[in-house]
Amino acid sequence: MKHRTLGLCILALVTLATTSAAFADTFDFSFSGPLFSGSGTFTATERGASDIYDITGVTGTVKDWAGSSKITSLQGFGDNKLTYPGVVPGFFLPTSFFDSKGLSFGLADGDVIDLSATWGIETATIGGPKGLSLPESDTVDVSKNSPVPEPSSLALFGTGIFGIAGAMRLKLRFG
Repeated sequence: MKHRTLGLCILALVTLATTSAAFADTFDFSFSGPLFSGSGTFTATERGASDIYDITGVTGTVKDWAGSSKITSLQGFGDNKLTYPGVVPGFFLPTSFFDSKGLSFGLADGDVIDLSATWGIETATIGGPKGLSLPESDTVDVSKNSPVPEPSSLALFGTGIFGIAGAMRLKLRFG
């Protein structure tokens, strides 16, 4: 009987120890310029401990002269990488969150937005399906959201395992 209780405790500890620490981070973003602006949320996974994130999803809206449009999907035009907390290029230039290849996402109205950095200046380019593109220098802000507190859910799971072990012990002891 002691072996069963010990076995359940070991199972709980192994489960806690093997739970992966890798999870998707979320970032709020906004950009604004003279012709168009937008805001939303990136979902990204960090590459090791490099401060470089592969963006795997994006949601939000973009406003331009024709109204507003929802962000529908990532596009494959850029490398879709985010550097957080950003790179300060110097010469009193603002923090840069993207490289020259940038991040591209599609809008519900068919336009495509590309956020990138050229010579240390963040730019946004809006392009339509017919080839028209309008680049502009934008102010880009990215902030990281707090991760979901996983330790509390794991503690709840562990408490449940110990409760089951206690119930089994009582049942086996008193029949």
